[in-house]
Amino acid sequence: MAQGNSKFFAITTALFVVLAIMFFTLSLTSIGKFTAQKKRVHHMEMQMLAGKSEMLKVPEIIGKLRVADKTNKELESQVADLTEESEEMTSELNELQKELTTVTIAKLVLETDKAGYTKNLIEARQTVEELRNQLSTGDGGANIDEVDEMIESPHEETTHESESSSDIPSGNVWE
Repeated sequence: MAQGNSKFFAITTALFVVLAIMFFTLSLTSIGKFTAQKKRVHHMEMQMLAGKSEMLKVPEIIGKLRVADKTNKELESQVADLTEESEEMTSELNELQKELTTVTIAKLVLETDKAGYTKNLIEARQTVEELRNQLSTGDGGANIDEVDEMIESPHEETTHESESSSDIPSGNVWE
């Protein structure tokens, strides 16, 4: 029986060894799965924390977008105002250019009239000088007072004519 006991002991020992190997293998597999799952859970926790920090940034980003949208609307209104002012300035500039053209034309007409009057005045003075020369040689200068009155008279008429012609520009300079 000792032999039967030793057989039984050997079979039981072999059975325990096989069971120990199986349990050891199962425990290694379980430990590996647990470690892998722990890594996955840790990775997911990190993603959740990253997502949470990103989620916390969302209200801040929305606030910045609202501020940027408000600023954008203000800038659009400023652009509209400036465009309107630019159009007003352009129309005002066109009116001022028309006025400048009118004033320039009037100035040229007045300068032309002035040149004509100056020419007439020079001719009148030359005529007066000729008359003085003729009178001074013929009668001894007795009629020079009459010539002085004639000199004053055409000069006043010329001045009066220039004042009236500045009110109404003349088309013909030599009239």
